[in-house]
Amino acid sequence: MEIKDFQKQVIRTFGEMDKMPNRTKHSKQSAVIHLVKEIGEIARQITNEHHRPEKFNKENLSEELADAMMFIVLLADYYNIDISQNMGKSIKKVEKGIENLKQKHNLN
Repeated sequence: MEIKDFQKQVIRTFGEMDKMPNRTKHSKQSAVIHLVKEIGEIARQITNEHHRPEKFNKENLSEELADAMMFIVLLADYYNIDISQNMGKSIKKVEKGIENLKQKHNLN
């Protein structure tokens, strides 16, 4: 799935959820709280992998990563940020860093 399509689907889904009766509408603050919760669950799985391998669950890690991405997209929407546009910028920064390291270590 393309990032823009993922963004649209997440925003649409949360918009529908926020219209449900007896639900508190999501806010910037609640999205951050949910994101931190998801990051904690990701950290738990990674910790499990290294310290309690019998409790490591790759499927759960995959789900938690996707959940975190949803809340990142929701936050971006609250601030009118186009994640797909900024992902390209982030990748270019990393690529420039790689080029700098290659030059520093004469790896070209």
